Amino acid sequence: MNSPAIAPPRLIAFIQRHWTRIRIALHIVLWVVTFGLAFYTTSFIAHDDNFVKLQFAPGLALLTLLYFYVSGYILFPRYLYHFHPIKLLLSTAFVFFFIHLCTYALLFYLHTYNPVSNKFIDRYWQLFEANGLTGCFTSLYVLLLNFLSTINIAYFYLVPKVAKDLVVILSRSLQLERDNIQLERDNLDLELSFLKAQVNPHFLLNTLNSVYARIFEADQQAADLVLHLAELMRYNLYETDQPRISLDKELAYIQHYLDLERSRLADQPVLIDYEQSGQPAHYQIAPLLLIAFVENAFKHGVKGATQPAYVQVRADVDNNGHFAFTVENSLPQRPLTPTTTEMRSGGVGLANVRRRLEALYTGQYTLDTTTDQQAYTVTLTLQLEATTDSIHVY
Repeated sequence: MNSPAIAPPRLIAFIQRHWTRIRIALHIVLWVVTFGLAFYTTSFIAHDDNFVKLQFAPGLALLTLLYFYVSGYILFPRYLYHFHPIKLLLSTAFVFFFIHLCTYALLFYLHTYNPVSNKFIDRYWQLFEANGLTGCFTSLYVLLLNFLSTINIAYFYLVPKVAKDLVVILSRSLQLERDNIQLERDNLDLELSFLKAQVNPHFLLNTLNSVYARIFEADQQAADLVLHLAELMRYNLYETDQPRISLDKELAYIQHYLDLERSRLADQPVLIDYEQSGQPAHYQIAPLLLIAFVENAFKHGVKGATQPAYVQVRADVDNNGHFAFTVENSLPQRPLTPTTTEMRSGGVGLANVRRRLEALYTGQYTLDTTTDQQAYTVTLTLQLEATTDSIHVY
């Protein structure tokens, strides 16, 4: 019951696997049939004249195949399928004229060098000779003889080939259309997902602003904490979607992060210090490039500390755009193990920053780390670009 539904896919799969061999076999059959028809037709013309049959028949077969291959594999794909009727007409006329010249030369050879005169060949040759080399355009009879002897057989081959080509073109066009529709759907899904992803952050940011307004009078310290958190979220939402950001905004983001950490660790013996020099507003940097160093300091230097700890951040930019960013943090006293060694070297976060620096600032940065029993220090030096509105200053 189910075999008829299974058979077509199996047949298609078989054809796809062996398509090259099938094509070769089909062309061999095409040649055999063409030469067979040529010899069969010539046998009525030449009767027992083997000289004519052995040379006229192969000539007709080769001219038929020539027209088929030139039209089916060169002219039609270039001009018919792309709908260039004028070019198709001119190129077809040229090929037809070439076929006529070849037939003219073949008849001349058979009439001149055939040891046994053949009435049909002689009559053919007299007609072609009388109308000259351009007889295919000036004589309807010569045109029909050329068409019936070679081109009509070629068109028997061309019709199924053109039909197959059009089916393939149509299927590819439909597949391309389906791919485009799917791509549009995917883009819409991505846009929808992006909008959905932005709903919660915007909602949280607005909520934080509302909370700040409500607690401003009641608890100034809590209000400042909410304000710093809102500034961090605002920076992530609105500033980091561009390749470069003003350095002063990036450093302000670092300061808000440090203020939050001061509030969070207010009841612990942790010293958090920040120093800044230069004119950062005149230069730009890749956004969120520095925060990993600061996060790393708190994660591996302050977390779990049982004695006084510190984090020192220094940022300096000179008038030539040379930027130095240093983060130093104390290390908790614990036995050196492979895990703590990896943490003191910066772990995965620092490796990711190195890859980003190599991609964005190749040959324009240095990143050095030093560590001992008491402290871990990372120093980034970077050649920055001037902001557009400050180029005229220099």
